[in-house]
Amino acid sequence: MVGAIQNLIRGADSAVARLYLSFFKERDALMPFLFHSLFRNEREIAMNVVDPLQRTTVAQFRQFIEYYLGHGYRFVSPADLLAGLEPGGKYALISFDDGYYNNTLAVPVLKEFGVPAVFFISTDHVQQNKCYWWDVLYRERIAQGAPERQIYREAIAMKSLKTAEIEQELLARFGKSALTPRGDIDRPFSPTELKDFAANPQVHLGNHTAGHAILTNYSPQEIRTQVQTAQDALREMTGADAISIAYPNGAHNDQVIQICNEVGLKIGFTVRPEKRALPLSPSTPGLMRLGRFTPHGEMPILAQCRTYRSDVLIYGLFRDGYLRLRRGQTAQ
Repeated sequence: MVGAIQNLIRGADSAVARLYLSFFKERDALMPFLFHSLFRNEREIAMNVVDPLQRTTVAQFRQFIEYYLGHGYRFVSPADLLAGLEPGGKYALISFDDGYYNNTLAVPVLKEFGVPAVFFISTDHVQQNKCYWWDVLYRERIAQGAPERQIYREAIAMKSLKTAEIEQELLARFGKSALTPRGDIDRPFSPTELKDFAANPQVHLGNHTAGHAILTNYSPQEIRTQVQTAQDALREMTGADAISIAYPNGAHNDQVIQICNEVGLKIGFTVRPEKRALPLSPSTPGLMRLGRFTPHGEMPILAQCRTYRSDVLIYGLFRDGYLRLRRGQTAQ
């Protein structure tokens, strides 16, 4: 039901965006974007090895970059944000969450167009070569014949737990090899691969906690451990310090932000779909709460790109209302 409503609202947003851009000048802003896995083609998606999430193929990713370059956008990195973005320009930032090895498919496209991207790494997965829990749940439940909507509800319920608790439940349900990757589609980088990956000039790495921890489920000391451990691991594996963090599942609060600042992080990304007005500098309020749009493969990519340029987004309002409702239900 929720998925059908989402698609209906996204279709309405696309129509509104077409009208809006016909009558109004697009305002200068920063538009960050969120991707996860990257697939060579639809056949890889159909293998059901991972939760396809946004179902983004390499071809769609190329179209996405071409579109925004063609409409006068400059792609920037986290370092560019700290250097400052002045009014009079349109900017986009590409980000990938988690640390999938399949993100290497982005590099030829980034090189082709000369644009940067930031990749937020969950370092325990890299160092321990283990699957991401949502992929395990999806793969195993699909094999059991569960409908995708049921799997989605199970995943939502698990997000109230800590990562170690989720993984223990999955191992109990699906066996001791459940967290073992099945191949290049679902596995994370290895430490050596991550170091080589980070050597590409288009690639910037960011913190995604040690264990993909939904930080609002953790105590202050556990939050610090998750974030600091990831910082230390990234430095050990690549020789570079991260300056930005993507909060897993977008979950953050004032305490999380304070701890991230104390660890040395200067930029934070959520999953709320929104533009950020210019100018932007290290002193800009809200630099630790930058939103991100999430392109997906269920609608034509170019229509989505046009939608995000509009300043009228019904979907963002729907999403905020839905999340508030879910939080209220959880608290009862």
